[in-house]
Amino acid sequence: MISAAQKTNIQVLKDQILSHFHVNKVKQGDVMVTNLRHYQNLLSTHDSLDRVLKGMDDGVTGDFLAMDIRQSLHYLGEITGEITTDDLLDNIFSKFCIGK
Repeated sequence: MISAAQKTNIQVLKDQILSHFHVNKVKQGDVMVTNLRHYQNLLSTHDSLDRVLKGMDDGVTGDFLAMDIRQSLHYLGEITGEITTDDLLDNIFSKFCIGK
């Protein structure tokens, strides 16, 4: 039984809520990503950098490695605001003749 008026078992309620978020695994100084778009961009960045490391192990040339490095920077830029969707659309329309 929980009662806010009588202030009984409030800590039990707090503990139950916190148990769903795995807060006990978070330490001071850890970074938590709370935005789904940022999380997806970080996963994509990780994938791009994994391709760079695999390419280095496989002896891939620098030109191909640079493409994956640029891709990872692109994903990070979407988080920091350095690259926006408008920038991408402007780039696409400037390079392709659409509707002519």
